[in-house]
Amino acid sequence: MQPMISIGVAIYNVKTYLPACLDSVLAQQSEEIEILLVDDCSSDGSAALCDAYAEKDARVRVIHFPENQGICEVRNTIIRESRGQWIYFVDGDDLLPEWFAETALALRDDPHDVVFFDYAGYWKDRPQQVPPSSEETIELTPETIDSYCISCVSGAPCQPEDERIRRVLCTSVWAKTYRRAFLTEHNLLFPDRQKKSQDVIFNTLVFHYCQSACYQPKVMYYYRTNEGSVCNRYNPDYIPVMNSLMQHNLTHIKAFYPGREDVMDDFYRYRVVGIVLDYMRLDLFHKDNPKSRKQRKQEFLAFLDSHPYLDAMSHLDLNLYWLERQLLLKCAQKRRFSFLSFIHKKPWTLKLYGGIMNRINRCKKVFHREGGR
Repeated sequence: MQPMISIGVAIYNVKTYLPACLDSVLAQQSEEIEILLVDDCSSDGSAALCDAYAEKDARVRVIHFPENQGICEVRNTIIRESRGQWIYFVDGDDLLPEWFAETALALRDDPHDVVFFDYAGYWKDRPQQVPPSSEETIELTPETIDSYCISCVSGAPCQPEDERIRRVLCTSVWAKTYRRAFLTEHNLLFPDRQKKSQDVIFNTLVFHYCQSACYQPKVMYYYRTNEGSVCNRYNPDYIPVMNSLMQHNLTHIKAFYPGREDVMDDFYRYRVVGIVLDYMRLDLFHKDNPKSRKQRKQEFLAFLDSHPYLDAMSHLDLNLYWLERQLLLKCAQKRRFSFLSFIHKKPWTLKLYGGIMNRINRCKKVFHREGGR
């Protein structure tokens, strides 16, 4: 039987979380679902777990990479090997809800290129219990899809006027499904060897070519914040990886939005400034950074004097960022290395600052309101 749904699970050294993930996937009882487990040469026993689950269920196919090739090749393999009408990407430390199959199979005759869903996180290491929604499907306008494309290519937040779609997460590949024929028709693949932010590059292309999309406000994915993931662990090659991201972004801006100064402005305000903030968090001041204080300070100053970061930091509009980020960016502008190091070692100080400043601002508003009477 030709499967209608392809669930592709990306796996790399997630043995701690993998059984829960695969249990939630195999719990989807339908012969119209195929399950692809792509193991990127794990060294922690995840590979053996994949084989064990394949023995339990004939719907499971396991692909083992002989050497580590990265998440992009994993997901490209999922696209190439899938046979279903719809492709769902799952990370090996996340879960699917029990009603996933029912909702997914209802897309049998759906004409859209992409379908977005809602998602939920974890609370005290357990997925938040969110019942299935009965709300109707919401058609997304071409303008909305284009705004998602701009958000991916520039890093700008997407703030639609329609409150019903404000939960849509356009940057990730999870909590949505892609029509396989649409991906293959346009040869849409993940960028080769991009270690981080590959989803936004892929989705930039997806939304550029997408002719129709909709949002079903049903939780179809449980996302786990994993401290060992690439979004949280020490990244010594963070800047080269992000420079590669920016090259992709600039290529797509030039091709898709030529002459759009507003998109370029957003790129500097959000993508470049966001890289500055994450560079401090994931590299410079990360607890696992083994470099000396002197070496890190030299690298910090050289980084802030390099293109495009110098331009972006010289023309900051701090009002665009929330209070905690304003403090970090002010300190970066003034090269306050020691203070930034302290804040990252004691992150509670940043939360304390934000809380105090929010209270002060509220008091000021009340004072001005009362004084104006």
